[in-house]
Amino acid sequence: MRNPHSANRMDSADKARKDFFISYTGADRQWAEWIAWQLREAGYSVVLQAWNFHAGGNFVFEMHRAARETTRTVAVLSPNYLDALFTHPEWIAAFAHDPTGTERLLIPIRIANFVPDGMFAGKIYIDLVGLKEDEAKARLLDEIAKSIQGGSIPPSTPPAFPQSAKRPAQSASTAPRFPGILPDHHNLPRRNPNFSGREKLLLDLRKSLTKGQKTALTQQALYGLGGIGKTQLAVEYAYRHSASYEVIWWIRSEEPSTLASDYAALALELGLPEKEEANQAMVVQAVTRWLERNNNWLLIFDNARDAASIKPYLPRSASGHVLITSRNPDWRSVVNPLPVEVWERNESVAFLLKRTGRTDEAGANALAEELGDLPLALEQAAAYCDNKKKSFADYLTLFNTRRTELWNREKAPDGYKETVATTWSLAFEEIRKVPMAEELLSLCSIVAPDAIPRTLLNRALEIYKVVETVDEFVIDDAYDALRSYSLITLEEKFVNVHRLLQSVVRDRMNEDDLTGYRQAMVLALSEQFPKAGYDDPYCWPECYILHPHSLYILEDVQLDYDKVWYARTILLNFIAGYNLGRGLYVDAETIYRRIIEIREKQLGSDHLDVAESINNLAVLLYSKREYLEAELLLRKTLVIRKRYFGIDHLEIATTLNNLGMLLTDEGKYEEAEPFLLQSLTITENKLGKDHHDLITVLNNLGILFYALGKYDEAFVSYRRALDIIERRFGFNNLYMSKTLINFSNLLGKCGLIEESELLARQSLMIAEKQLGAYHPDLVTKLSGLAILLKKAKCYDEALFLHKRALAILLDRLGADNVDVAKSINNIGIVLQEMGRYEEAKLHFLDAIKILEKRYVFNYPDTKIVRENLDILLQLMQDDKK
Repeated sequence: MRNPHSANRMDSADKARKDFFISYTGADRQWAEWIAWQLREAGYSVVLQAWNFHAGGNFVFEMHRAARETTRTVAVLSPNYLDALFTHPEWIAAFAHDPTGTERLLIPIRIANFVPDGMFAGKIYIDLVGLKEDEAKARLLDEIAKSIQGGSIPPSTPPAFPQSAKRPAQSASTAPRFPGILPDHHNLPRRNPNFSGREKLLLDLRKSLTKGQKTALTQQALYGLGGIGKTQLAVEYAYRHSASYEVIWWIRSEEPSTLASDYAALALELGLPEKEEANQAMVVQAVTRWLERNNNWLLIFDNARDAASIKPYLPRSASGHVLITSRNPDWRSVVNPLPVEVWERNESVAFLLKRTGRTDEAGANALAEELGDLPLALEQAAAYCDNKKKSFADYLTLFNTRRTELWNREKAPDGYKETVATTWSLAFEEIRKVPMAEELLSLCSIVAPDAIPRTLLNRALEIYKVVETVDEFVIDDAYDALRSYSLITLEEKFVNVHRLLQSVVRDRMNEDDLTGYRQAMVLALSEQFPKAGYDDPYCWPECYILHPHSLYILEDVQLDYDKVWYARTILLNFIAGYNLGRGLYVDAETIYRRIIEIREKQLGSDHLDVAESINNLAVLLYSKREYLEAELLLRKTLVIRKRYFGIDHLEIATTLNNLGMLLTDEGKYEEAEPFLLQSLTITENKLGKDHHDLITVLNNLGILFYALGKYDEAFVSYRRALDIIERRFGFNNLYMSKTLINFSNLLGKCGLIEESELLARQSLMIAEKQLGAYHPDLVTKLSGLAILLKKAKCYDEALFLHKRALAILLDRLGADNVDVAKSINNIGIVLQEMGRYEEAKLHFLDAIKILEKRYVFNYPDTKIVRENLDILLQLMQDDKK
């Protein structure tokens, strides 16, 4: 029957408009449907997304049309509503048309116990919190009528509240149950009052269960690691959507006995004739028949082992819903599985703060990071902090120093059967029955948790088991066993494992086993880590994959002297070379010094391997322009290598080249030349005159000849290097880039500016393609091109390139480096050319300050910068005259 007051609300021009648009978020759908139903039964016309928006339509267009074609907006007010971004445009449009509220175009209805803030803080709302259904309905209709017309309008007589467990499926023509009332037939566990997050997953789950035909059984499986919150998610879903079901039945499915008994118990709950039958199989059949003949029910199979274990309990055809939780991801024979992942970091932090009543976001973030955002671990930690009045930082300290004791003292949180220390115990026992599975999981626990290469694990397993190869079927079965309990996530090439699970696995191992696994992994990594990371960008993607696992296994320096210490130094050397190649000088230096310390202690200070490590550190220090220590180390390397090899060996040639390059940079040209020439001679004698090892020494000789003014000899060296590069490697490689910029500098010096600029741009283009846009090796290319552009009076581009080079140097080398001083000097020169004298003066002074601080000897660049400053001061003096 239509409300008599509603008949007067529309004039003839307004008859097409609906009375109310119900604005809500998905978490409050039950309330929205209940409110919409009551309004429609009272004679009002309503638009509700769940009833009026259908498949094939345009959601944005439908929302726009609903807002235009309804008179008022009802906001179903809750914290979820205010947090949901897509609801904002719905109520803002109504608010904008009636900012003072005089026309009551926006009517908030509070359905959760909270204090609205923001734009809703001053709004008078209809409050339904804490009311029974008949009270809520009366207040809703009374307040709606008052809002529209004023005065007191008595509510309509409510229809009888439906009680039947066999109601037909709900739709826009069937009244929804009052939100918060559980069905008469249920055995749900207690709801978690601290449930947090998972909003998108809950929405996806609801869509999945309701997208099928109303006459067909709809099933969904949630799977994931133990402690991830699958059971809590299923409980929350059941409570949120309890009004949609007349029967909700929880079935403990981890064991066949509990599965059968919980399923059969539904017969007693429903009063079926077979409820007293001694034959349990007959009781199960009776329940299945009832489910197939009725609708509006939800079965939750909690912690099911696999699809085969519950298939006998699934109705063959019905219009109910089945929700499955499991650690096993293999459910595609029954339904498309939905993975449950760890919380997002913001969800973890929000939960910790809400659960403990704290405000320490930084502490919560650090704790969530260490616990890997695992819900069980976070609940356990929050409970401990709350009960013991510990800060997050205090708990984190206990976790990192006394984890086993801490876990032994903690209890399973409400809603969980196990603690973090015990939740995977059954899985551990089961995988022991599968050959190699326990060993494989142990190896997964000692490296970084994400993207562990399967080839690395396979090789480490072979080393640990001391076999040449592990049978492919055996290792496939081992991976499958770990995956079936969600202990790992398995991809085609990689394995992922939760970091907290890693901690539990390590804690369960004795020291001998842990040592054995670590040593096997070090040996496997030392075999597989690319050796050419220093100078070959093509192997960097592989280095990138293995790098975090290498750092993880090498983190404990106390293990540097175990029985695989030498393999450790090899792996460390490859990592340092990769860091050096990428221009990460600080990281590389720390590792090189660590290698030297290990090898000197194990081999003595004059061993060849020590000399190799000293040479590598010297090359790094040269890259940082730490000339004094680099020269001392290279001379020490030369002495050791001569003692072993004599004077005519490729190792000697390498050391001579490095020393000559360093002396050239120091301005010690006469001392550098014989070193470089001798290096060239030895390399030619050993490898021939066309070997790629000649490229570096030829470039260094060209740089020396250029510095000495021997331009013809420099041209010959560069030309010869280019010929070797083109024959051996083609055009697009770092050898070509380096030689082109050197050649460009030479041509520029000879006045061939256009040809020089072309080579400089080619050199920069190749280097950027190989190294990216922020590598320190770009500096010489950027600076070389900028100098040429300055000569061509292209000052703006020149200044931009110099500043780009300076930014890279400051980031990688710090503020008091000689290359930084050179770059600042270059900027000063361009500013001087542009007539910006005061700025140029400051740059020259900064460069001199750095050079005098770093070098006590008469470094050539210091003299050059001083001369630049003198010229500038004279120009400034002339301008004053």
